Amino acid sequence: MKNKVSQFVLAIMLTCSLTAYALPTLVVEPGVGTLNAAITANQGNVIYQLKAGEWYQLTSTIQNSGFDLTIIGADPATPGGMPATLQTGASVSGAVFQQMFNSLGNLTLKNIYFVNCSLTGTVGAYFMTNGATNGRTIINKCVFNPTGTGTGFSLTGSNSKTYFTDNLVMNYGHELSPNDGFVFNTANTTGIGVDTLLVQNNTFVATGTVLHSGNLGKVNIDNFSKWDHNSIILQKSQIDWQTFEREYYWTNNLMFDVNTQPYSLAWDPMPGADKGKPRSGLIYADTIKNDVFPSATLQFVQYNNHYRNPKFYTQLTQLNAIGKANSKPLLRYMSLLMPLDSINVSRETEMFANSTSFPKWKNGHTLNDVDPQFVDPMIYKRSDSLVLWTLTATQVHAFGLPSANFPPASKWAKWHWYPSDGLMDLSINSDWPAFNAKYTNPALLTASIEGLPLGDLNWFPAQKAFWLAHKTEIDNYMRAANDAKMTFTALANVQSETVSFYPNPARDMIALKGVRNADFTICTLDGRVVKTAQKATILNVSDLHSGIYLITIKEGNTSSTEKLMIQK
Repeated sequence: MKNKVSQFVLAIMLTCSLTAYALPTLVVEPGVGTLNAAITANQGNVIYQLKAGEWYQLTSTIQNSGFDLTIIGADPATPGGMPATLQTGASVSGAVFQQMFNSLGNLTLKNIYFVNCSLTGTVGAYFMTNGATNGRTIINKCVFNPTGTGTGFSLTGSNSKTYFTDNLVMNYGHELSPNDGFVFNTANTTGIGVDTLLVQNNTFVATGTVLHSGNLGKVNIDNFSKWDHNSIILQKSQIDWQTFEREYYWTNNLMFDVNTQPYSLAWDPMPGADKGKPRSGLIYADTIKNDVFPSATLQFVQYNNHYRNPKFYTQLTQLNAIGKANSKPLLRYMSLLMPLDSINVSRETEMFANSTSFPKWKNGHTLNDVDPQFVDPMIYKRSDSLVLWTLTATQVHAFGLPSANFPPASKWAKWHWYPSDGLMDLSINSDWPAFNAKYTNPALLTASIEGLPLGDLNWFPAQKAFWLAHKTEIDNYMRAANDAKMTFTALANVQSETVSFYPNPARDMIALKGVRNADFTICTLDGRVVKTAQKATILNVSDLHSGIYLITIKEGNTSSTEKLMIQK
């Protein structure tokens, strides 16, 4: 039976243009093995389109050796509708495929709901690998649920470019151990690191041990790595295990229950850390080979919120009492960067504080333990489940106490996010969408460097449209290592959503109110531009279908983004 687990589709704007693909489109019929057969027959000569709301299953891992591969799900007929579903398969013996994609070239995936488990509920180890030298991976507006148990996205080709934007990643890892791999892995042994890793405007829910594993003390140097405006909810352990980058950003991220697995002091120094300064934090950094001082490298760790359920701190006291009774080392939770003091000596902290040698190393504006006030109470229920899971997992993992002393993993508190509030339902399609990471805390709704909400801006469409309109300016501002909050004269209009056109709802024509001769841009909620006009006072919208759109009106230095309803 088709497996269509409860899901969510994110509003997006495609960061990397697909217009370079001057290829015909092949619409693939739904079913088992139809996509495999189409790719075998046509390879890189077409763009493969999957039908919205339909189900596809693989009969083997998809590989693209010697050709580029583009798979795009068609837009649903109605805004917010269900996208195409692509599910992994199993061998004749019933073993789930090791991975869904083994990319040996350029790969583009857009607007697809991926289910990396068999029909019997066995989750695959990987979602994908891409080991191609100079390979490019574009993943946009996709949903992954579940993602995998070992490594989600293994991007190990030298000088690779990866653009991972506007996605929802759910249920990566497992509940058997705190050690279950990496969401992103970019380590390789070639001596050449990643050219680009852009992870922007994504929501990660119930992830495993490390978000990004790099080279941990090896010589590979990444050129550009940016984690910006992501919401990360329920995550076990580390953030960044890549040590060497020329340009690195960890900015505007909303972290809720991140690093919930306590670390034992016996594990210090962590892999890749400095033995003389062993107290590493959640983000690694070091000088790159042949660097000249003052260093030109950029490390920009700014404007983030790092929240943990208060029950984790209460439980830490309980766990350390258990550890003391069993002669075990002290446990601790990690901050983004360790404080600068004589006890918690940290290589990273000292370097970030050394403005003479590292003038572009900026760390600050971190909010700690500010509750986002999510509108969905299930997030808090899952947080409490993760607390209970951690109590047992830590005693087995950090203290090495016999697992026989505790209930089997199947009896531990379930903390993964499953919309059915239990194990995945493999037989029915529940309501779509199923996930909501919108929050209401006013302090966080203006806490990013641009004065916009922290985290994934897809949950705040008007604010995202404003961000897109100023994206080049924002990127250049951060690249110049400016760490003061930016100011925009039109930001109040975005926050208050003051209407500046009429009528709304509209049918045929809309007219400006308050400004004249402005530039219009109308987008769908998934970010597609459907109409533009310059120096106009009225706009004909009779060719737009009924639905909700975003309209940006700009005159000079003033701009406003509002919701527009078309009603025929």
